[in-house]
Amino acid sequence: MRRVSLFLFLGAWLTLPAQARAQSQWEQQVLDQLRTAGDVLGPDGYTLRGDPHTGTLKNESSEDFSIALEGGVRYILVGVCDNDCTDVDLRLLDESGQEVDSDFEDDDVPMVEAAPARAARYTVHVHMAKCSTEPCFYGVGMFASGVAAAQEATAGAPSTQNHRGRLESGDSQLSSKEYYDRYSFQGNAGDVVLADLFATDFDPFLILLSPSGKDTQNDDYEGSANRSRIEKVLEESGEWRVVVTSYEAGETGAYELSITTMRGGAPGTTAAADARFESGTLASGDRELTSGEYYDHYQLSGSSGENVVIDLRSAAFDPYLILIAPSGEQFENDDYEGDAQRSQLAMELPEDGEYRVVVTSYKPGEEGAYDLRIDRTAAVGAPGARVEQGALAAGDDALRSGEYADPYQFEGRPGQHVRLDVNSSEFDTYLMLIDPNGEHTENDDAEGLAGHSVIEADITEIGTYMVVVTSYKPGEAGAYELTMDFGEARPTATRQRDVVSIDLGERTTGRLESGDQQLETGQYSDLYVFEGTAGHGVSVEMKSSEFDTYLQLITPEGEKIENDDYAGGSDSRIDLTLRESGRYRVLSTSYRAGEMGTYQLSLSVSAAPEVGVVAAEVGALPEEGEGRVVGLFVGISDYPAGSEWPDLSYTADDAVRVREALGRSGLRPADAIVLTDTDATVGNVKSAFQSLAARTGPNDLFVLFYSGHGGRVNRPEFQPSDPDALDETIALYDGQISDDEMSAMFAGVNAAISLIVLDACFSGGFAKDVISAPGRMGLFSSEEDVTSSVAAKFRAGGYLAAFLADAVGDGLADADADGGVSAVELSQYLHERYRADVKSGGASDYVRTGGPQLGYQHLVVDRGSISPYQILFQFSVQGGG
Repeated sequence: MRRVSLFLFLGAWLTLPAQARAQSQWEQQVLDQLRTAGDVLGPDGYTLRGDPHTGTLKNESSEDFSIALEGGVRYILVGVCDNDCTDVDLRLLDESGQEVDSDFEDDDVPMVEAAPARAARYTVHVHMAKCSTEPCFYGVGMFASGVAAAQEATAGAPSTQNHRGRLESGDSQLSSKEYYDRYSFQGNAGDVVLADLFATDFDPFLILLSPSGKDTQNDDYEGSANRSRIEKVLEESGEWRVVVTSYEAGETGAYELSITTMRGGAPGTTAAADARFESGTLASGDRELTSGEYYDHYQLSGSSGENVVIDLRSAAFDPYLILIAPSGEQFENDDYEGDAQRSQLAMELPEDGEYRVVVTSYKPGEEGAYDLRIDRTAAVGAPGARVEQGALAAGDDALRSGEYADPYQFEGRPGQHVRLDVNSSEFDTYLMLIDPNGEHTENDDAEGLAGHSVIEADITEIGTYMVVVTSYKPGEAGAYELTMDFGEARPTATRQRDVVSIDLGERTTGRLESGDQQLETGQYSDLYVFEGTAGHGVSVEMKSSEFDTYLQLITPEGEKIENDDYAGGSDSRIDLTLRESGRYRVLSTSYRAGEMGTYQLSLSVSAAPEVGVVAAEVGALPEEGEGRVVGLFVGISDYPAGSEWPDLSYTADDAVRVREALGRSGLRPADAIVLTDTDATVGNVKSAFQSLAARTGPNDLFVLFYSGHGGRVNRPEFQPSDPDALDETIALYDGQISDDEMSAMFAGVNAAISLIVLDACFSGGFAKDVISAPGRMGLFSSEEDVTSSVAAKFRAGGYLAAFLADAVGDGLADADADGGVSAVELSQYLHERYRADVKSGGASDYVRTGGPQLGYQHLVVDRGSISPYQILFQFSVQGGG
């Protein structure tokens, strides 16, 4: 089939009379042209595979999307566009970013061809070269010829649920007060689900929940405020739930929802670019390993040098994965990336022959259902760079906060390392990387340069990654160059254990280094595991002379207990009486992203202190020194005219809101002072602080809350504990209070616990100086080099203020319903709210958490020496007798 013949055929369609053309919608023009292309290509044995990809682009703008091509099939990808477009171009890239084919001729029917030897995912790059009336519709159809194409055409038909519903007062509500409706469907691992939500009465928001509770979210699909859409290959078998809700709290109105499931996941079948899915159950009567664990096994034919990713998941037991090579060599993994419900091996096969994939459990006797996925992926290949030249301009897609944005895609597989580098001399660049699960990594001002942003990351998930080039401020425009450099894959390890066992009484030495798994905030980390018994006291301690340590203990039920700078030093320590028996995980990491060095970790038996109740019970009116809550609440929205601080929305209201919330947990009016706007001067704040501190007793909880601007100033002298040479500040009406000054203020507080809550930019920097003595705990809205966003969605000045009010005022943090909120319950609730609400809706959303910032906003919790189970706030009424 010659390219020119198809161009002439479609060109004839474009000469239809104007009256006939006017009767068609622009998108219908595109679809009709693709049907015509099918008529032309049909005699040569080509058929249309799936639905065409359609979209809109403005003149000189581009877009990427991903497709799966099977081995042994010939493909022709045909691009078309509406009558206002005279030139659209196509480019096809393989998984490593190398060009397979391209068509940049001056025409509106580009074609690219491919005949892959094996199944893989590819990226299609669409460029709208000439569009006279913006935007122009375009479409890309994938036509295939071969046996596999015929087989797909006869595959089982998809099943679709269509729902019409309405969000309204009286519906169930999310913790953030949005109404929601919920639907469910049964899915198998390997099925493809497409959930599509449309509403004109409100801004729709869509959530997909797996059987194990993991979520995928989307808002504003392709920039539309009326549509949300999720397309996903299911990783688990069981009941999946679709949640229809709104972007903002309280929105109501009618909606339409369709849920389409394409069955591809029966055991042993192929889906999702040559992935093989198996579902099974470990149960009594199965074969057993010599150590007593039940196991199932599957055959895998492989060739030397072939790349595979084997992914095992279970919500019923702690899965353990073993691959046995033809020679008998074993490769193992447990707790991939610290997830107790997942194990994964990503590797290059060392020899030809039959391999055995063994599915088993971490402990003997564990039973339950599991899902196994095996992907044969393209070789990572030699290191290389993909360079894209582009420009931000009026008419581009835009973020919610007004910045123009250009998206790019690449296919990733575990084992790759990617370095993204964007440069511009015309605007202040900002860079985002979005993984297949929608998680964001962001960077601004690499090496302090305003036009240079860099992200380095190890690829941990197989699938399509999105790179978004945008600007620091709304409306910035100009040319840029983006380099995507794909580095060497990690060498195959015989034992890919993501955890290391440690026993009580053991001391071990480890090292944080490049190549370790990274937290989403950029810190390298190592993971350890031990078996704990309820009632036993343990002490976990991490020391290093090379970096600032940070320690996290994860209980069998998933509670996260954290510590940084125990007793004011740079070492970390957690003392705990275990509440349950089971497997505990210890995450050893650093306070700052990218820190590396050697550390010592010890696990010992300890007599953990008894945990008491600090805050008063509701209904009790204690006298001084008998367990009261005492608090100072400061918020500033209106700063002086002409000052360096612009006005803020809702921040003064935050102070009132949090004070009222604590009033529902024992805080008496006489024990609280609220200072807002012009009253929140440096002198008034210090005076009120001293007044409250003077009447705070050794059994009391002292609370300082602040919502407003935060700043940073140069420090004249060097402090080893805080090497950035900057002091963080809170900006009051007529001046600032630094972290060092605040630490000195708290030295005069004689309370059982001092709780410091700062909802301000850079507030995490206060942890180093203020949480430096026993009895202090801090909650900070962002890290020390990250700005904090206004939480307009919640009618609050800051997310921390809104979530704290819900946690304490409404008792939502009382996870065990015992009438009290402990330190760990409070921090866990706040972390979960941050994870759920302070992020974009999905990979196609590209929404930052608010205005421009130096990174993705994360909550900082520093408990210091406070026991995780220390009760901070009590709700139950004391009975008489």
